[in-house]
Amino acid sequence: MPIPLPTNVFELQDEAFSQVVKEQCGLTMVDILRYLEVNSVDSLLGINDLFAFFLYDSPDLLPIKNKVGITLTNGSFIVKEGLSFQANHLIQTLQALQQRNSSKSNELTISSVLLERHPIIRLITRFFDNFSSQLNDSSVKFKHTVVETIISNHDRAKSRYCYNDSMREFASCLFILGGRNVYGFIRLNISGLLPSLPIIQSSLDSITNRINEGDFRYDLMCDYLSLQKTNFIFASEDCTGVIPQIIYNVPSNTFIDFVPHLEDGLPKINTFSTESFSKFENWFGTLNKSHLLNLHMVQPINLDLKSCAPFILSAYGTDNHFTTLDILMRWMTIINQCDKKKV
Repeated sequence: MPIPLPTNVFELQDEAFSQVVKEQCGLTMVDILRYLEVNSVDSLLGINDLFAFFLYDSPDLLPIKNKVGITLTNGSFIVKEGLSFQANHLIQTLQALQQRNSSKSNELTISSVLLERHPIIRLITRFFDNFSSQLNDSSVKFKHTVVETIISNHDRAKSRYCYNDSMREFASCLFILGGRNVYGFIRLNISGLLPSLPIIQSSLDSITNRINEGDFRYDLMCDYLSLQKTNFIFASEDCTGVIPQIIYNVPSNTFIDFVPHLEDGLPKINTFSTESFSKFENWFGTLNKSHLLNLHMVQPINLDLKSCAPFILSAYGTDNHFTTLDILMRWMTIINQCDKKKV
């Protein structure tokens, strides 16, 4: 029994399109279309003769021609009957489906019963009708993107959900501002709106200026001050409460949230890295866990008094156990480093 074509077959591209071709015709047809760089239904239906390209006499075509057909002693090339039948059947099926969809779209009307049952359809139709006249309004454009994303992903498998750049940026901001629980709650209740947590986490981890625990980012601070056209700053240090939770950081191969050791008042970077489970188990049972996050913030001071966002110089976990000497040594180091950077 032939596998029915998906309802969104005309929207599929690349691997998703190849999967449909594989289900309908097999791997050989997938190889043929990839060789011809046919990656969608539109490009397939735009070809007059699918196998005409293989009639050319070129040594570069020999590997694929051996799959497609046979070359006779007189030099003529014959396509395998099975492949020819499969290709014609697929193309005819797609053409019939395209014609049927075109006929439906030309005659599409919304019944009064459906409108009475779902009055929101009137508002959605009006919204999309007026969209072209409101392209300069960023909030309207974003609303359009949200509605379009939810509707487009509604009939897709979860593994084939698609999101444009603006939705990915919105999702990243939501994850940063709301946290993992808020993000997961919204994604769970509005299917198809937001990318999965691993995708967002991977996207954020790929940012080059990510913060490593205990690292004082003097070079990045100077770059930021250069953008603000100033070398005057106000620096501060403060703590905020956090829930203790041991986390494995993949890029640095370290465990985070153990209280880092202080050396001259500064936290030692990447201290808790091990391949031994027994050592990690010993850390977990004996070391203190951070219940506070220590932040070093830098506020640029512009000569023209223009406001600008503060910069995070460093962040690391602590249990609030330190000496006066630790604080003095830490701030002496910060001042000396800033002095070297002409800040």
